[in-house]
Amino acid sequence: MIKSAAISDVGRKRQTNQDCFLINAESQLYLLADGMGGHEAGAEAAEIAVKTIDGFVRLAAGAAEVTWPFGYNIQTSFEHNVLQTALLLANLKVCRAADEIGTDVGIGSTVVAAWVRENSLFWTHLGDSRLYLLRGGSLRQLSEDDSWVQEQLKLGTIAPEEVESHTLRHVVTRAVGTRERLETVVRAESIESGDLFMLCCDGLSNQVTHSALERLLGSEQDNLEHVCQALIRAANEAGGEDNVTVVLFKPTI
Repeated sequence: MIKSAAISDVGRKRQTNQDCFLINAESQLYLLADGMGGHEAGAEAAEIAVKTIDGFVRLAAGAAEVTWPFGYNIQTSFEHNVLQTALLLANLKVCRAADEIGTDVGIGSTVVAAWVRENSLFWTHLGDSRLYLLRGGSLRQLSEDDSWVQEQLKLGTIAPEEVESHTLRHVVTRAVGTRERLETVVRAESIESGDLFMLCCDGLSNQVTHSALERLLGSEQDNLEHVCQALIRAANEAGGEDNVTVVLFKPTI
């Protein structure tokens, strides 16, 4: 049994919403993508990514035999192989869509995917959309942004206090839609009783502080829809500079 809820909002400054999310209760798969590109291209990239990942996970989880177009790594788990293959397929399809559109702007999408399998969560991401875990009242960011400012922070060329206001903070270094070799990493997290997971785009994480996220996620956990609404409201009240999307899920073990 997994309780879940999700909301996507255009925000206060954008005319269109290029985010896309999915809750697949049957597969226990949770997805969020934040599209990048001119006009409607970013929205299309996000939708392609979400549909492709969901489709391959459905296929792999339900079929006796599966074709692995990029090979199968016997040194990692089945779940690792499924999510890695799903991301690579999504990347391929977004690249093909870009060719068909013929845009000079280019299209792409961030992705964060979380897949519950028994008492473990398998997850992966590209870009600066995030996965958080609230455990025992303490909020922890599981994913690490694939962004220029995060790379510079690790190198020590910028200070932590510069990250939130840096002019290049929106530049991502990995995303679905890249023409270069795409390296994917899948990680696993053991699920404990009371855990609450959140997928979100940078429209939330760039607007609401970590401490505020922790406080909001810790309230009304019996009504995840209300928590989603509170998070969206907080992002918009802070300026609503971008589309805002939140996916929450709370496994029961």
